[in-house]
Amino acid sequence: MISSKILLIKIIILSLVIFSYSSSYADSGINCSKSRLPDEKAICRSVELQKQDVRMTTLFEVSWHLMAMGSRGAMQDRQVEWLSTRHLCKTNMSCLRQSYAKRIDELNQGLEGIYQRGPF
Repeated sequence: MISSKILLIKIIILSLVIFSYSSSYADSGINCSKSRLPDEKAICRSVELQKQDVRMTTLFEVSWHLMAMGSRGAMQDRQVEWLSTRHLCKTNMSCLRQSYAKRIDELNQGLEGIYQRGPF
């Protein structure tokens, strides 16, 4: 019974991620019309990185809503830390790709932990 509930939750979350991932890149965490930092400008010039930004933002938001309120502060702190690290990449595309890949993996691992614990 628990495994079928976990599977249902995974399907719902995956559907949300796919829907957000396929939607407009204007929904990304970065507002390209207001970008001012080198990393933000580099991301706005790359469709690939815009897609990664949308994916990361969606995973963060889904995780945020599924996470217990007492854990959200640590999650927010980790996001701020990640953004600081991403800023260090400046316009280095390889660095930016790696930064997003690492953060997306961290968020996926966090979601996996949520799937395992429930509250379903």
